Amino acid sequence: MAVIIYPKTMNWKFMRQRPQQLMTELGARGHHVFFENLAPMNSQLEEVEPGVHLFTDHHSFVKRHLDKLRKEHPVVVWTTWAKQRTRLASIYRPDAVIYDCCDEFPHWAKYEHRMVESADHLVATAETIRTRLSLAYPDKPITLIPNAADASMFDTPAVHRPHDLPAGPTVAYIGAWAYWVDHALFAKAAEQYPNVQFVSIGAPYGDIPGYGTLPNVHILGEKPHSELKKYLQHIDVAVIPFLYHPITLATNPVKAYEYMATGVKVLSTALPECIRMEPYVTTATTHEDFIGKLGQMLFEQEDPAARLARIAYARENTWVQRGEAADGVIHNTLQLKGLHE
Repeated sequence: MAVIIYPKTMNWKFMRQRPQQLMTELGARGHHVFFENLAPMNSQLEEVEPGVHLFTDHHSFVKRHLDKLRKEHPVVVWTTWAKQRTRLASIYRPDAVIYDCCDEFPHWAKYEHRMVESADHLVATAETIRTRLSLAYPDKPITLIPNAADASMFDTPAVHRPHDLPAGPTVAYIGAWAYWVDHALFAKAAEQYPNVQFVSIGAPYGDIPGYGTLPNVHILGEKPHSELKKYLQHIDVAVIPFLYHPITLATNPVKAYEYMATGVKVLSTALPECIRMEPYVTTATTHEDFIGKLGQMLFEQEDPAARLARIAYARENTWVQRGEAADGVIHNTLQLKGLHE
């Protein structure tokens, strides 16, 4: 098995996103996974999942652990941040580098070329990203590994409605409450359906407008990932009301899979990746289209088979399958370099 290092980008406990999911799956497959945490820790290493350890002091980690491990195992860095390129080479001296391009933040673009040059394999979360990378770097191997559903979202036992979830028909957005959310659309929908409760669950990110004049909008803030399924089973429609922006047009939304895993109806603005999920996700092009379809989804009876179809689609797209694909990328990359796990 390989030593897999995910260099510091986020805290392990800050939401549960793609990096945590993939590292968990690689650890479950027997790799020695080390996740460099941003927040300080009380111990040098902390096992958070089978085969997955957190660390913060990279000098101590390299000296006390990595130097010994590399004698028996190839070292692979899996990174999602192009700005890490110089640091990776100088600190970890990996045998292989996998660059997982999972977002299209414009201010990261200037770092990407050198990161791609130094990477042995590229991974893309969305077809838009894969196409762009393949055109820009035709000689680089690229694998499409989309996001996925967390297995814990399936078959959740029934629970009482959470105390902070208002009573009545409910539309909810779960995720970063950020500038790429179409807040004007969210407000318009709340105004159009005053007897429906509109809920946001997620950490604020950036400059966000207030909703104080709309009594049916409820900003609940961030919740532990394990709690989200308790909310989703009491939601009528889960939404992805994103602006059309370079970030959103290249996103493969984790939340779409997690919504579907619980069977809830899903409505999104017409993002390319969500269009590919039709008919399990309903998409809308304009504010008027979105608000009209939302009304249909709220007030028209749905065939029960549609709910089961959403769940079945999510079961075909779990992090277990994505971990298998990531494991294949690592295996093939090491084989091409004459290294063996």
